[in-house]
Amino acid sequence: MKKYITCTLFTLSITYILYAQGNARPEIYQISTPFTYANDISLNGKNFYFDSSWVKAKLLVANNTIISSDSFLFNFDKIDHRLLITTDFKRIFEIDRREFKAILFYWHDSAYVFKHINFINDKDLFEVMISNDARYSLYKVTRTKLVKGHYGGSSSSATNDRSSDVYINEPEYYIFFPNREYRTIHLLKKASIERIFKLNPDSDVVSDFLRTAGDKGLYGENELKQLILYLNKQVL
Repeated sequence: MKKYITCTLFTLSITYILYAQGNARPEIYQISTPFTYANDISLNGKNFYFDSSWVKAKLLVANNTIISSDSFLFNFDKIDHRLLITTDFKRIFEIDRREFKAILFYWHDSAYVFKHINFINDKDLFEVMISNDARYSLYKVTRTKLVKGHYGGSSSSATNDRSSDVYINEPEYYIFFPNREYRTIHLLKKASIERIFKLNPDSDVVSDFLRTAGDKGLYGENELKQLILYLNKQVL
């Protein structure tokens, strides 16, 4: 998603908010606590959403103001769903999840909006992929788990090497319907997608789109996004 598109989504959702600039440090420190788990293992980037570098961001806090400062760098721990912030990597803080509503991350030429959806749960940060109050919306939560390495070899082998730890990402998608009900899907199988829209007025449109997309057994994330965008173009 291009930066200007995502920024537009974020801006439209917070047009009523007063934009807070200037020295944001006091506000940040009031809603954060030192991150006590910071060490070489947890900071090697492999369990972070932005694994190559920390990024700048704008934070929408609970009182509907935006905290923004070029001196802050942010990242998101995908395993424990912790929002982290630092200025120098000597001290790292965790933002209290109860104290903010959404965040806009900037990374290279792209931007990513994440928000809390408390009526689903009060822990996860949901990535906003498509937002449409009148039609369908699409959100994503990335579940990341650590699979510990193990020692190989056998009694007949002289080697006893240990395999590396592996982080596995398992996306979870939330599709919101025009009536604001939602459904969750993990594997993007044709049968699973059609089941979600069963008895829905757009079920035939969904089936036609999937056939046009190749009638596959398993679809990709981009194809799911294109499906939602296609449905949003249909006349009720």
